[in-house]
Amino acid sequence: MPRGWPRMATDRRTIGFTALFAAIIVVAILKAAHLTPPFGQAGTVEIALLIFAGLLSAAAMVWSWRSHLVERDRVERRELVDAAELAAVMVVDEEGTIRHWSRGCEELYGWPAAAAVGRRRVDLLDTQTPEPVEALWHRLRTAGRVSIELIERHRDGHELIIHDHAKIIGHGGDRHSAVIAVTDVTEWRRAEEALRLSEARLATSVAVQGIFIYEYDLVAGQPIWTTSGETFFGLDGEETGAGPRYWSEALDAQVREVVATTSASGQDRAHFDFDFRHPDGAARRGEGWARIIRNREGRPVRLLGTHLDVTERREREQELRAGEAERRAILATVPDAMFVCDERGHVRACSATARQLLGYDEGELIGRQLSDLVDDPRGPAAVRRDLARARQLGPGDQWPVPISVRRADGESVPISFVLGDAYVDGARMYVVFGRDMRPTIATEERFHRLTNDLAQVSRLGMMGEMAGALAHELSQPLSAIVNFLGAVDLMLDGDDDRVDIARLRQAIQRASEQASRAGEIIRRLRAFILRGEADMRAEPLTSLVREAAALALFNSSSFGIRLSYDFENEGRVVLGDRIQIQQVLVNLIRNAADAMTAQGEGRRELLISTKMARDNLIEIAVQDSGPGIAPEMLEKLFSPFATTKREGLGFGLAISRRIIEAHGGQMSAAAARDGGAVFRFTLPVMEEEAAR
Repeated sequence: MPRGWPRMATDRRTIGFTALFAAIIVVAILKAAHLTPPFGQAGTVEIALLIFAGLLSAAAMVWSWRSHLVERDRVERRELVDAAELAAVMVVDEEGTIRHWSRGCEELYGWPAAAAVGRRRVDLLDTQTPEPVEALWHRLRTAGRVSIELIERHRDGHELIIHDHAKIIGHGGDRHSAVIAVTDVTEWRRAEEALRLSEARLATSVAVQGIFIYEYDLVAGQPIWTTSGETFFGLDGEETGAGPRYWSEALDAQVREVVATTSASGQDRAHFDFDFRHPDGAARRGEGWARIIRNREGRPVRLLGTHLDVTERREREQELRAGEAERRAILATVPDAMFVCDERGHVRACSATARQLLGYDEGELIGRQLSDLVDDPRGPAAVRRDLARARQLGPGDQWPVPISVRRADGESVPISFVLGDAYVDGARMYVVFGRDMRPTIATEERFHRLTNDLAQVSRLGMMGEMAGALAHELSQPLSAIVNFLGAVDLMLDGDDDRVDIARLRQAIQRASEQASRAGEIIRRLRAFILRGEADMRAEPLTSLVREAAALALFNSSSFGIRLSYDFENEGRVVLGDRIQIQQVLVNLIRNAADAMTAQGEGRRELLISTKMARDNLIEIAVQDSGPGIAPEMLEKLFSPFATTKREGLGFGLAISRRIIEAHGGQMSAAAARDGGAVFRFTLPVMEEEAAR
């Protein structure tokens, strides 16, 4: 048969069809031969030729029909082979060498057929088998078919779990190969492993949380299956599927109540709390969830339920509710403005006082940046920097910090705030307390006016006390002036024409000095009495102290008082109001002089000393040798109306202390070691002087 012709299969069906068709042709020709054709009676040769031609035509027709069938079968087989190539199929010989590699294998493993054929499967795919390859081939030769699961690697390196279906084929003799259909079961195995892990986690959670799960047959009226019930029945955690053995009538009644409640509400789910008693006798609180399963007719047939011991959780919830109520009570009653902020400065809660202070509703403040409420001409960025620095302050740092906030109506309100922090669930929270300083500022202003008024009264009162001493002090220079001028008059009225010009000039100069002295005394007194606002200037400390002492002790020699100084550095310069500081010194020195004079006999020594203190402050001490101060009087010495003088008003020391504090210093009193009292106060030193 020529190459390329369709090959006809000589099966019984083809032979039968050919014979039948040939017989029909022969019979038709024979019958036609006995008829009278247009050309006459046919001869034997013609009949034979007709029969041969008929048979030949029949054979051609059968051959054409069969060729069509063969071609169609060939196309179907080719399509089947192509479809089979899409499956992951390989052929491997006994040495493990790959002889055929389908397109399905190319897609599964990433290796093309050209790179796979001729290589050992174990080397190409890093195959891990459950048993040696020799044992697998022995099983395959014995059984003819083998199914195993193994681990191989894709070309890119990731791991594959493969299920092999191998069938042995022979090539004659002892040579065999295996046709292997491979299936990737990686995802299926991973899903199976995830399911096992999920079931293990669920079992662990049920055991750890003490969840009791049950299934109840509503038709039979008994439980079908339960988990371990150690929480509710006191069972061992290993006892699962307890069933009716551990079921109680109380649980039966609970199931009936759940079914009745859900049926009445038209729902299939129920959530309820219940009380129960633990096997150890303790009263506990449980939480239950249940779902009813109905049949096709809608009748309840089963109930799935869970019980959980929530005693501790309910107690914690109660504590949280109580804490929340306390928090709200604090926010509603705290007298200062209180803000609770997160780490980024957003307001999370605020007190009623804060809302009243700022004029906002709670909803307008919650979530707002705290820095947006601060009224500062430098802008929000500067405010945020200040707040960031404030967050770094510790308990021992300078608190409170003064700022101003802007109300909803635009009014600027000065406040002083204190900031603290705490950690809640790992998140840092800030609590800010702000106090409205408007009442305090108004009080300070009133007190300042009152202080000035009282200081004026005190100075006027001291004038009365100083009037006698002033008259005595002025009488001395005035008497001296009169004497010197009398001497001058005598010199000019003498009989001798010669006048001693030197003596005359000396007498006039002495009279002029005494007049200047009297004028200085009057000037100091007048400057002391005049009232005015604080005039902060740099003042030499030694001259300030000496002038105050000279003003306070006009006639210290007549009182027998010996005044001495001990200056740490006579070049010190302080910052303050000269008149106010001298008022303090005069008050302290006059008190010391009065105390020493009142004790009668004894030494009367007054020491004014200075020394450097901390923070660029200098300490001035006024120490006397008087009777001292009683311990009970020390506690209230600086309070208004507290005095040791019979005719004193008790305002001098209170005003003095207020003046010193206004200058940034402090004042204190104590008993001296050698007897008497010592008053100390501090003043700020100019920076260039403090470095000396």
